[in-house]
Amino acid sequence: MFTQSISFDRALWRQDIKGSRAHAAMLLKVGLLAHEEERRIQEGLSRIEEEMTNGTFPYRDEYEDIHMNIEKRLFELVGTPAQKLHTARSRNDQVSLDLRLYVIDRSREMAGLLAEFIRVLIGQSRRMRDLILPGYTHLQQAQPISAGYYFMAHAERLLRDRQRFLEIDRRLNLSPLGSGALAGTTLPIDRNHVARSLGFSGVTGNGLDAVSDRDFVADFLHAAVMLSLHLSGWAEEWILWSTREFGFVRIPDRYMTGSSMMPQKRNPDVLELIRGKTGRVIGHYMGLATILKGLPLSYNRDLQEDKEHLFDAAETVRQSVTLFSRIAGESVLDGERLREALSGDELLATDMAEDLVREGVPFREAHAIVGRIVAYCERERRKLASLTDEELRTFSPAFPEQYARVLTPENAVRRRNLPGGPAPEQVEVRIREIERELDGR
Repeated sequence: MFTQSISFDRALWRQDIKGSRAHAAMLLKVGLLAHEEERRIQEGLSRIEEEMTNGTFPYRDEYEDIHMNIEKRLFELVGTPAQKLHTARSRNDQVSLDLRLYVIDRSREMAGLLAEFIRVLIGQSRRMRDLILPGYTHLQQAQPISAGYYFMAHAERLLRDRQRFLEIDRRLNLSPLGSGALAGTTLPIDRNHVARSLGFSGVTGNGLDAVSDRDFVADFLHAAVMLSLHLSGWAEEWILWSTREFGFVRIPDRYMTGSSMMPQKRNPDVLELIRGKTGRVIGHYMGLATILKGLPLSYNRDLQEDKEHLFDAAETVRQSVTLFSRIAGESVLDGERLREALSGDELLATDMAEDLVREGVPFREAHAIVGRIVAYCERERRKLASLTDEELRTFSPAFPEQYARVLTPENAVRRRNLPGGPAPEQVEVRIREIERELDGR
């Protein structure tokens, strides 16, 4: 049936029952339900909850959506009192409430999963704090960094993602129930009582806006898109790093697949799917924005179409985060291969320029001097660290004696001992700051 949504909005059954329980309790409080009626409604909702949980609930397509399916089933179970449950309530504010509760639940779930993921990265960072690897810009080796610093860079991205989901939770702290179809009700309801019982801090300020507001769905999808983009970029990185050409990371076999023809293949299918599903999440965000772009106030049936975008995106990012967290925690960086990658010491050119600055050479001049040294080494097939004091001084007399001895990737990392830098002490400082945030301190 063209107008039905029960095939997908059944995902809201928990939130719908939760909202109905609170609404029934409020109707009892204000005298619009008798005690026995409210008791029977609550018992009926408990029976429906059991059926939903056990998979025995009798869904009926002709009732179109989850809200009417539950209401009709409640009437079958308890009779006349069920007809009073919708007192002072419209499907407009009912749907708005259910969707808000769903987004709150999913945002909290994502914040929790991301906290676990970040803790996995903290563990990897501490275990590999002294492993040196090349840092890249433009996919070209740039400067040496530590594996600890590398894992925490990804942790920073996920921390921002977590903050976005938490902000959605905070912003959704108002209940729309009581807005009715768009302008409330003449009946003596207590909106604040329902709001408090559902965990909200207050009520929405305008029913005309509240029943048609889907900003929070767009906010959730935006957070999901940003998270997916971060995972996708990282997936691409490790897909490259897992190739024979790089060989930097060994991903466990359970996250790889073979080839039906080529026996030697280890294909990073899970990471490729995480990367591919990012397009799907972006598509959901654009789909929702297209639905919302021309809607007049207040509720329009177009908003039925918001749910498939939300539900699929939420489940997709949940799976992607869960799997990537396991991959990140179980994969191993190949120290020997990373040392080989660092054997070309052009990554230390910036250190050379800064050391000349320390000796009083203007930075632009120092940059040019080291550029000529790098060109000389490439031409002569030499390493920077192999140059003698005499050779270095042909380029600049400012180089100190036995300078090449300090020119190592390990020293380059240790010397960058500033806030946000890769020195092990600074990485640990930042780890502790993040741990305090995750612990709520």
